[in-house]
Amino acid sequence: MAERSKSSRPVSAGAALSKKAPPFGLLLIGGAAILVLLVVIAYVIANQPAAVVASNYNDVPAEWISRNSIGNPDAVVVLQGWEDFLCPACASWNQNVKPKLLDDYIKTGKVRLEYHYFPLSQHEPGASVSAQAAECAADQGAFWPMHDKLFAGQNSGAAAFSAERMITYAEDLGLDSRVFTQCLTGQEHFQSVRDSLNKAMSLGLSSTPSLLINDVPMENPMDYAAITAEIDRLLAAAGQ
Repeated sequence: MAERSKSSRPVSAGAALSKKAPPFGLLLIGGAAILVLLVVIAYVIANQPAAVVASNYNDVPAEWISRNSIGNPDAVVVLQGWEDFLCPACASWNQNVKPKLLDDYIKTGKVRLEYHYFPLSQHEPGASVSAQAAECAADQGAFWPMHDKLFAGQNSGAAAFSAERMITYAEDLGLDSRVFTQCLTGQEHFQSVRDSLNKAMSLGLSSTPSLLINDVPMENPMDYAAITAEIDRLLAAAGQ
């Protein structure tokens, strides 16, 4: 009688079942792990910052827009926003507070808003690259459209703040890409961004966004009611 091959021994029904079906406890652990993963994914999605929607600047008089400043040059109330383009809280401010200020106070000539660069070390190199890109766009009169586009890019991750992506943004905005690229790659505005950072430090600012109203820091830049109350107080004091 032929010798039975050692590699093809018959397997009992019980042994076959044990190989096909993992223990019930492992099933529970695996199911729990999947549930935790789904919860984490849902949390991340739910807590992603809403993309900043580009504002409409067409009804702002052209003479009221000068590089990173927008509003009546003679306004008695001046807001200074110190921000980082990679800062999620700054994106939230530009999504929820800036549009209201634009409609209620800036377009009516009561307030002027100035944007200042405060690139944080934990967001480098993208923080400084994007700030320089905004300055290069300002050279072509497109600071504010580039400003909105940069904040909207946050949901795309760190890749949205590479020099290559900045050049794509410039092309999307209809800028002269050759001039923009030369400006950005040549770091023509490196020093102006550095000067802005140094100014923020000299003012004692420690977080972004920081909001100053007539040079006085606001305790909570996200509190629109408090911001408008201070603006209205200053306007009333000036007889407006």
